[in-house]
This record gives sequence, C-alpha cells and structure tokens, in this order.
Amino acid sequence: MKSERSINTSIKLLPVIELPSAEGKANRALIVLHGWGANQHDLIPLAQSLKQPSTHCFFPNAPFDVSGTGGTGKGWFSFPMNENSKRERIKSRETLISLVNDVQEKGFTSKEIVLVGFSQGAGMCLDVMLHMKTPIGAVVALSGFLMDGENMKGREDLPTETPIFAAHGLYDPILPLKQSKETLHTLKESGFSLTWREYPIAHEISNDEIGDICVFLKKVFGTTS
Repeated sequence: MKSERSINTSIKLLPVIELPSAEGKANRALIVLHGWGANQHDLIPLAQSLKQPSTHCFFPNAPFDVSGTGGTGKGWFSFPMNENSKRERIKSRETLISLVNDVQEKGFTSKEIVLVGFSQGAGMCLDVMLHMKTPIGAVVALSGFLMDGENMKGREDLPTETPIFAAHGLYDPILPLKQSKETLHTLKESGFSLTWREYPIAHEISNDEIGDICVFLKKVFGTTS
C-alpha cells in the first residue's frame, strides 16, 4: 500500500491491516469497515469467522479520532450528526474509493471486491458502493443505514447489479430497527437485489448472522478455491 499517495492535498490513504489468503492466490477481496468509536482491529474476528477461501482481507482505520477513546477509537464522520458530518463523510468516501482502486491494482477486478461494514462502517459501504464508477461484487451492511436515500431516487446510473446483504438487531438501542429498515429498503425500491435479515440481538453481530452472510456470499460467488 502506498501510504503517502494522496487523493488531493488534504486526504491521505488510510493505514490498512491486510490478511492475505492462507490458501494460495486470492481471487476475492474483502474490505472491512469498522463502526464508530472502534478501529481497524475490531472486525478481524468477523472476517476470520466467515472462513472465506482464497480471500485477501483489508481493514482500514477511519480517519477521524473519536473523543474519549484515548486516540484508539476512530470514526468515518461525526456522530451524532452535526454540521461537519457530511463534509467528513465525503472525505471518507473519497479515501475509501481510492483504497478500492488500490485493491484493484493488486490484481482484483471490481466484481471480486466485497465491502463489509458494521454500524457506521455499513453506512459507508453503501455510500461508497453508490459512488463507484464500476460496480463492485457485493456489499454486506450490518446494523447500518443508508444515507441520502432521497438523492438516490431517480438516478439512472445506479449499480443495481451489486447484490446487498443487510441485517439488523431487533433490540438495537443505538440504531433503531425501524429507521434502518426504512432506509435500506429504499435500495430495493430502486432496483437492487437486497437480502434482509433481522435477529433477536442488540447492536452486535450474532453467530446466526455470520452463517447467513456465508450463505449469501456463496450464492453470489459460488464456491471459491
């Protein structure tokens, strides 16, 4: 990763942890985005639990520090939402699109790339997917939400061939199920193939959810070896 290469004068590529395939040459890439206040280490166990063969995983840190975390907690944009949130989100989007481009330079096609995110990271996965010049392979959005869904309506260039797995906890006290479900189903109304699941959990990831993600990825990509 060329960490000093910039998108513009103010945005640098993020530090990224990489987990190469343990089964020879990888033919799929997962870019995994953590939630607000966590960091790039947080979802490494999730990616390992998915047990995806021949897959190279990338774990970027969000660019903004979250106060009260001693510098270890990161965010993709300010939360709760304020006057800085949109500007920060756009910066994060541009940086992540640059990361996707870097992953393609490593030999992966856009259709071999999956964006996986939790909470705020899930929102960023959807935001990046909607602004890519070429469609990516799939999105897995866990306990997240769709931003600017109203602005998406009427667009003729939506990458509707990108399948989406979205899931949420029935008892989530941080991001209410109703709000998440309403925003995510805007994607279905716009022509995306949306797999939606609900689980009897709070703001977390369950073993049943992990199993359903595996089923979804196998359906999208088939058996990868």
